[in-house]
Amino acid sequence: MYVAALLAAAISFVSAPEAVSALSPEASEYLVRLATGTLYVHYTELYEDKQYSSEAESVWESSDVSAEESVAEESSDGASVSTPPPEGAIAVGAINLSRLEVDDAPALLLINETDYKADLDALAKRQINIKGGSVLIIHTHGTEAYLPDGRDYYTEEDEFRSTDCSKNVVAVGEVFAEVLRENGITVYHDRTLFDEHAFNSAYASSRAACRQWLADHSDIAYIIDIHRDAVTDGKGARMKTMCTVDGKEMAQVMLVMGTDEAGASHPYWEDNLSLAARYQSALCSKLTFARPIYLRSASYNQQLTRGSMLIEVGSDANTIGEAKDAARLAARLFAELYGDINGISKA
Repeated sequence: MYVAALLAAAISFVSAPEAVSALSPEASEYLVRLATGTLYVHYTELYEDKQYSSEAESVWESSDVSAEESVAEESSDGASVSTPPPEGAIAVGAINLSRLEVDDAPALLLINETDYKADLDALAKRQINIKGGSVLIIHTHGTEAYLPDGRDYYTEEDEFRSTDCSKNVVAVGEVFAEVLRENGITVYHDRTLFDEHAFNSAYASSRAACRQWLADHSDIAYIIDIHRDAVTDGKGARMKTMCTVDGKEMAQVMLVMGTDEAGASHPYWEDNLSLAARYQSALCSKLTFARPIYLRSASYNQQLTRGSMLIEVGSDANTIGEAKDAARLAARLFAELYGDINGISKA
């Protein structure tokens, strides 16, 4: 009943936003996400973490870390940065949302929010009818940003959104694009911030942009929409997703796949899911790197090509460097999958 009431309010907001103009921006965004199918559940509410669960208090204790003992880490570019935590800073906790541990065997895992049945192991073995083709990288929510390198805390003033494309998912998408280009794949990268002025119409705007890209470049076979997630613990403190791959710490990634259950014309969503299952096989071979595939009712514009997918790279509490490192690895694994699908042998 509570969920139904929330959904009714959300739909009313989308159709007549002036009716709830008194809501805070955060509450308004929540209702829009609920109505448009872009609200991600907090994974910490779905299952308990074993590897990264922390018992520490969320609020930074100045007695434990002084200004002289401030955070000093190596960024992904190798530059040492030092950022003393301000008064009232909230420490970032790290969490493993892969449902796997480092000594587990790789496994294809799915969180299925739909009424459809999906066997990822079987789908990963299906023939994928995509040959050759270029990759379009786009960011429906391009203003989604990360913490600066060297920061393991945040403050109530941090907005976690930025139009500076060196701080948001656009920078992460460019790292992904660079790796694909290095592997001989043609990449188009749309850096438009579709959510900058109107969050609730971002998917409509990015869909129109994708259609224009497809009209102008018939070689595009894959559309990858790169986002970042937001994760909190039970007390509402922001958490970063983390893993260690080959001795390097980085953010985790998650594939979010759509269907036609919410009413979109999406006749080959299973083709998208087959590609995602095969990609997930590569991602989860790096243990704890990939969260389970998240299958949802909304389409997320994935009806535009058989090679469409949405990738969440890290969360808002990850640093930009941790997200870039994750994007670099995810892109290398995608390039290997691309070569395998198209019969391109490694040099």
